Amino acid sequence: MFYLAFLPQFIGPDDPVLAKSLLLAGIHYIMGILWLVSLSALLDHARSFIIRSAVRQWMEGICGLVLVGLGLKLVLEKR
Repeated sequence: MFYLAFLPQFIGPDDPVLAKSLLLAGIHYIMGILWLVSLSALLDHARSFIIRSAVRQWMEGICGLVLVGLGLKLVLEKR
């Protein structure tokens, strides 16, 4: 659905529709793969830092504060 809704605006009236659509979809696919591979590599390198006990406790504390804050916001919200 994304390609049907988004890509036609980049296809000119004189362009071959199928070829241009496949080209644009291929570019989007390759960019997505490059992004996911880059993100995976970054997270793999960050893994050793994240699994440290002190860092993990800090992250769990931040997540807990966020959840408590969202809970308080929900409790104080008026209908």
